[in-house]
Amino acid sequence: EHIAVGVTNAYGDAQDLYVETIDPQNPDRYLEGDQSLPFEVLIEKLSIKDKNSPGGIREEEIKIRLTRRGPVVSGVLSGLKTEKVITLRWAPFETLGPFIGADRIMMAKSAEEIRRALSRFDIMMLNFVFADKDGNIGWIASGKLPIRSRGDGTVPCMVKDGKDNWVGWIPFEKNPQLHNPSRGWVGTCNHKTVGKDYPYYYSSHLSPSYRYRRLIQLMEQPGKKSPEDHWQFQRDTMNLMAREIAPIMAKALLARQDTKELGEILSRWDYLDRTNLAAPTIFQAVYREFALLVFQDELGEDLAKSMLKVWYFWQERLQRMVLEGTSPWFDNVLTKDTRETRDDLFHKAAQIAPEKLRSSLGQDPKEWKWGKVHTIEFVSPIRRQGFGKGLLGDGPHSFQGSGETLHRAIYAFNDPFRVTLSASLRMVADLSDDDKILAILPGGVSGRFFHPHAKDQIKAFINGEKVYWWFSDQAIQEHKKATLLLKPR
Repeated sequence: EHIAVGVTNAYGDAQDLYVETIDPQNPDRYLEGDQSLPFEVLIEKLSIKDKNSPGGIREEEIKIRLTRRGPVVSGVLSGLKTEKVITLRWAPFETLGPFIGADRIMMAKSAEEIRRALSRFDIMMLNFVFADKDGNIGWIASGKLPIRSRGDGTVPCMVKDGKDNWVGWIPFEKNPQLHNPSRGWVGTCNHKTVGKDYPYYYSSHLSPSYRYRRLIQLMEQPGKKSPEDHWQFQRDTMNLMAREIAPIMAKALLARQDTKELGEILSRWDYLDRTNLAAPTIFQAVYREFALLVFQDELGEDLAKSMLKVWYFWQERLQRMVLEGTSPWFDNVLTKDTRETRDDLFHKAAQIAPEKLRSSLGQDPKEWKWGKVHTIEFVSPIRRQGFGKGLLGDGPHSFQGSGETLHRAIYAFNDPFRVTLSASLRMVADLSDDDKILAILPGGVSGRFFHPHAKDQIKAFINGEKVYWWFSDQAIQEHKKATLLLKPR
C-alpha cells in the first residue's frame, strides 16, 4: 500500500579469521600478548537420524572451543588444511540485540521509516532499494561492519598481542547509500558500491560489474520506463563480459584451421545468452578451459579449480589480462623452451572444450545449443535423486541467461553448465496501481507437496510470462480461484 522494497546481497565483510597463539606450556590455553587465557568450551548435543539406533535417533556431542574472538574453525571447515588454530569472528555475534529488526522493515510506510528501520537492522549486509507512494526512492546497504586498525579481512590476522584490531563500527550514516538521486533511479547487482574515497574498508568479495553496467545501459535509455519494461529488464540476456572477450577469442580461433568453425560461430554472435544459440555454449566452454590453462600450471589443478569456483574473485582480473593482451600468467611454466601467448591458450582451450561437448551434443558445433546444457531443475531436499524426485520437484528445463546477465543463471565452475543459482523472486511494483503487482516465484505460493499451487508458476518463470498478484479487495474477488478458510481449534 505504501512502499515497495527489493533486496540483494551487499557482501559487506563482517567476518575475519584469526591465527591464534597457543600457550606452549598448556595447549588448553591461548595467549593474548603476555596473558594466558583458557579456551571457553561449549558442549552441543545433536540429534542425528540413524536407523541402527534405538528410536532411529542417536545423539552426538560436539565440543566447541572459543577464544575472545569466536569459535575455533580449524579442523572443522572442509578444505582448510592447517596445523594452526584458526578462529572465526563474526560482527553480528557481537552487535545483535534481542530483535533482528525485520518486523520494522515490513511495517514501514515511507522511505524515512524504512531508513530508520534499517538503521537497526544489524544482522545482515544487504542492499535495500525502495520507493514510496510520495515518489521518494533510495538505496541503503544495511548491517554493522567493523572498523579495522590493521588488516582488511582478506587473509587471516595473526594474534600477536592483546590489542583488538576491530576498533569500532562504521556508523550507519556512513553505510553505502543513496537517496532521491538526480538521475531518477537506484539499483544494485551485488557490485562494488563504494568508491576510492570511501573512508573505510567495506569488502573485497563483490560481483563483477557486468550486470550493473548493463542495468545502467537499460535505465539510461531515453523515455519513461513502464512496468513491462522493468519486467523485461529482469529477463535481459546481454552478456557484457562476452561482448568484450568473445571478439578476441573469435579472432584467435579463426586464425587456426582446426578451430575456425568455432570462431565463425562466435564472430556472428550478438552476445545474448539465449537457449537457441550455440555461441553461448562455445564461449562458456572455451573460456572455462582457458581459465584453467592460465592458472593450473602455476597453482596445480586442484588449487586452480578451488580458486576458479569463486567467480567473483577472478572474472574481472582475468578479463583485464585478456584485454591487455599480455601477462606472465599466459606462459606455461612447464614448457621451458616455449613462451605461450593469450591466443595460444585460446586455441588450446578450443581444442579441449569440444571433446567434452561432442559426447553429449554431437559432432556439429552449430547444434551445441545453450539450452541443451544450461538447464535449471527444481529439487526437493527430501528427494534429491532417484524415484520420486520428479514428483516433488520439476525439470530440468532449458534456461536462458548466465552468471553475467541480468537474467541471472549461474552454474558451478566445477560442474558445468547446470544452473545452481537464479532469482528467488521477480517483482515489479507500480505504486500508482492499487490493484496488482507483477511477481513470480520459481515454484509456487504453496510449500505443501502435491498442492496445485506448489509448482504452478514454474512454466511462467522459465518462459518469462507475466503473472499478476492481486491486492485490492475487489481485484482479489474478481480473480480468486479458491478460498482458504483457517479455523481456530
